Amino acid sequence: MENLTADQFWIIATALAIGAFVLGRATAGEGSSESRAEQRMRQRQEAEQLYSSLSPNVQQDVDMRIQNGKMIEAIKIVRQNGGVGLKEAKQIVDARRAAMGAL
Repeated sequence: MENLTADQFWIIATALAIGAFVLGRATAGEGSSESRAEQRMRQRQEAEQLYSSLSPNVQQDVDMRIQNGKMIEAIKIVRQNGGVGLKEAKQIVDARRAAMGAL
């Protein structure tokens, strides 16, 4: 390393950084695209099950909010009545929105 010029050092450093980036991208996430797709499908199914566990009145209220484009209100209703966190409530509303064709 002592005999390297500044240009050679930066070329090597850049090549190592690019290699690390490419390796990180190749191994990032939770595996293959198939397993990510399976995970998304599983989350969507869980969201649909949680939605169906809400009372009919709450479901109707959520559907009305979705139809009117009031997603935040729909998420709040799901959180209050479903006993779930923000992420889960958003997944429930997104799944219901997709099922309704409101995308």
